[in-house]
Amino acid sequence: MLIILSKYFLWLITYSFLGWVYESAVCSIGERSLVNRGFLNGPVCPVYGFGALASIFVLNQRTDNIIILFFAGMLLTCMVEYITALLLEKLFHAKWWDYSSNRFNFRGRVCLLGAVVFGILSVLLIKYIHPFVDSHINQLPDWAIIVSTIFIFLAFMLDLYITVRHLLLLNGRLEEIQSAFNRFVEQYAKRADGLKNALLDKFEESEFYNERIKKLINLSRFQDIRLARAFPKLKSLRYNDAWQRLKNILLNTNKNS
Repeated sequence: MLIILSKYFLWLITYSFLGWVYESAVCSIGERSLVNRGFLNGPVCPVYGFGALASIFVLNQRTDNIIILFFAGMLLTCMVEYITALLLEKLFHAKWWDYSSNRFNFRGRVCLLGAVVFGILSVLLIKYIHPFVDSHINQLPDWAIIVSTIFIFLAFMLDLYITVRHLLLLNGRLEEIQSAFNRFVEQYAKRADGLKNALLDKFEESEFYNERIKKLINLSRFQDIRLARAFPKLKSLRYNDAWQRLKNILLNTNKNS
């Protein structure tokens, strides 16, 4: 039983890594610079890993029909992506990706273009990728499977802890920055909502941009910049003004340095 669970975990990590390679390559080409596209700091996108496992458990060795594999894989992986987006929004009060501008999207969490890509990847996974990966994992001795699983699992959990802790602290920082924004806007634009964006551009010149706010903005700078680059459409559901200002300050400062 331990060996079987260990193999499942290695599948999860393998496909999470391949998903990270795909996502990072696409984003890096679009941004014309290297982008670590992932919720975690390490080279994994777990949503791809869980989507791959769902396709394997439901579809593997059950049909060779490419049409069925395509549409069933598309449905399964879109369900995983939708549930993941929903969980991340509920847990961290942020919208990590938004397909609202894409045609044929559902609540901005999944879209037709992504579904087609997932369907193609599901066919490739079942027909070619998984047989190759599974055969190579099965060639490893049991002790190597267990040792590698333990090592990778501990690294994965450490990364998860660091990421979740940073996000929780980031929400606390954004709350305080947002509060400063709100006081600033209330004081200077009580009857001028249309001037809000213009006023926020002057925020750094106001007395509300004090040493405490500067410290909050520069705290965890590296991880904030990584998140901003990895998820350009990331929106905080509670403190989006603060997040957008924090992102603009950090990215512009980093670009000029």
